[in-house]
Amino acid sequence: MIHLAEIFTQERIDFELYHHRPIYTNEDAVVVKEEQGFHGTETKSLYLKDKQNNRYIFLTFTTKRSDFKKLSQLVGHRISVVSAEQMEQETGQKPGAVSPFGYETQVPVIVDEELLSHEKLVFAPGRPDQTMVVKVADLEKISQILGLKMYLLPQEK
Repeated sequence: MIHLAEIFTQERIDFELYHHRPIYTNEDAVVVKEEQGFHGTETKSLYLKDKQNNRYIFLTFTTKRSDFKKLSQLVGHRISVVSAEQMEQETGQKPGAVSPFGYETQVPVIVDEELLSHEKLVFAPGRPDQTMVVKVADLEKISQILGLKMYLLPQEK
């Protein structure tokens, strides 16, 4: 993992970084968010793969069910979740603390379009004992700086 805080500071991207006890569940996240006082939309990042062994990150709401048929149609390949063991081996991250970006290799990010209607996004930057908050308005700049391909999963109508 690259150090997002350093890059965001160098590139003048506003962010908040909180250090706290490890979070692995949505319930823990609610408590820590209250304790730390950060604000924004809670997200989850799913580490996905396709049959060609390409990897993707799907950034969505913590409570939203994922529609793998729509995700597969969007990227043009059938995709599924990478096993926790394989994900940890490849990224060094534990389930519940997957970062949407910051990998040594380029991992395309699929963003739930509904997230774009919010002001700030809350996510784990690859560590369960840290939480980062960024402005939704900065997602495109983050994508450009990190050289990421970004897909938008259309909102359900």
